Amino acid sequence: MLAPSREAFIVRVLLGTDGEPAGLGFLVGERHIVTCAHVVNEALGRDKYCREPPRATARICVDFPLLGDAEGAPLRRCKVAVWDPPLSIGQSGRDVAGLELVGVDRLPDAANAAQLLCQDALRDAQVSVFGYPGNPSRMLYGGWVTCQLRGSVGGGLVQLDAADGSALRTQLGYSGTPAIVETEWGDAVVGMVTIASRDGSAGDAYAVPIAHLVEVWPEVLAELTLPACPYRGLQAFTEADTAAGIFVGREEEIARLRTMVDERPLALVVGPSGVGKTSLVQAGLTPALRADEWAVVTFRPGSMPFDALARAMLEAEHPDGGYGLDVLAQRAATLRQDGLWPMGARLSLLAGQPMAVVCDQLEDVFAEDVADGDRVAFLDRITAWRTDGLATSRFKLICTMRADFLPALIE
Repeated sequence: MLAPSREAFIVRVLLGTDGEPAGLGFLVGERHIVTCAHVVNEALGRDKYCREPPRATARICVDFPLLGDAEGAPLRRCKVAVWDPPLSIGQSGRDVAGLELVGVDRLPDAANAAQLLCQDALRDAQVSVFGYPGNPSRMLYGGWVTCQLRGSVGGGLVQLDAADGSALRTQLGYSGTPAIVETEWGDAVVGMVTIASRDGSAGDAYAVPIAHLVEVWPEVLAELTLPACPYRGLQAFTEADTAAGIFVGREEEIARLRTMVDERPLALVVGPSGVGKTSLVQAGLTPALRADEWAVVTFRPGSMPFDALARAMLEAEHPDGGYGLDVLAQRAATLRQDGLWPMGARLSLLAGQPMAVVCDQLEDVFAEDVADGDRVAFLDRITAWRTDGLATSRFKLICTMRADFLPALIE
C-alpha cells in the first residue's frame, strides 16, 4: 500500500479564526496532528517561547490548505494533547505539540496520515517543504522549497540547506511543516521544520528528526514509522545489520564459509564487483565466528599493505589504542621479516581464543601505487602459513577479492 501524497497530510495552523497562518503541521492519525509548540503559542496569542502547556480548554483552528477549492479549505478545531516546550536559552525542549481533533467532525475525505521515515541513511537527500513565506510574500497561496538534508547538528536537530535551484528559501512561515522525501512507498516525512531565518536571507533551516517526534508521542507516531530500508546498494552490510535482523538470506553460504575456516588456514572469497563478498564476510561470517568465541580483526590493504596489517594486529593486542608510529613501524617490520602466521599464533595464545584476520578487498595490492616489491612480499608473507598445526588450528586468514584479479593473484 502506497503512502498518501503530501497534499493529504499537510495542515495549516491558524491565528485564531481569521484565516492567517501561524504555521503548519501534518496529520499523523485519524484525529492527530503534529506541529511546533511555538506555532501553537502564536496561534493562541501567547509568547512564542512560553513553556507552560496551554489550558485544557484551549482550542486551535486548523485547515487542510492543499485539499481546498475556490471556496476555501476544510476547517477543523483541535485541543493540545501532547506538549514538549520550545527550546530557549538555558532550557531544553524539543518544540513539539501534538493536537487532537475535537467535536464530531470527521477528517476531509481526501485527508490521510503521513508515513514517517527516520533520516539516518538519507544524508544529502532532497526534501520538499511547504509554507507561507513573507519574502517574497506568498501568504495567500503558499510555496514549496527544495532543500538538501545535510545531517545531524547540535540540539538533536537536522540541518536543511536550500537547494540551488529552489526559487524560495525556508523562513518563518514554514514552522511546523513536514520535510518530505519521495520513496518507493510514496511521500514520507523525515522531520518537522522548527528553526528558519526570519526573512529567508539565510539558506539553512533546522528540523526535529522523526526519532525525536516519536519519543514525544510514541503511542501515536511509533506505528507510522517506516522500517529502515534494508537495501544498501553497493554499500556493504556490517555486524550491526546482522544484529538488527536486516542481513538475512545467506545462511547456506555462511555455513559453508564457516566450515571452510575450520578446515583450512586461508579462505578466499572471490566474486564480481558488487556481488556481496564483503557483506558475506562482515555481516555473515564475522558474527558467526564471534558467536563461537573467536577474536576477529579486519583490515584493507590499501597502498601500504604491511602497515595496514600491522595496525590491525596492534588493534587486536591493544583494543583501547595506546601505541605510536614507532610501534606501528616495528610491527610492520616484523611482519615483513617473519610473516603473518607466527605473530597471529602468538596473539591467539595471548588472547586465549582462536583468532581470524579478515583482509577485505585483497585486490588493493595490485594497484599501481603499491610497489612491486611490497606486492610480492606481502602476498608471500600472508600465504606462508606454518604446517606444525599450531598456527593453522587457532589462527585463520579470510580474504575477499574481485574475480577479475584472480589471474593476477595466481601469476
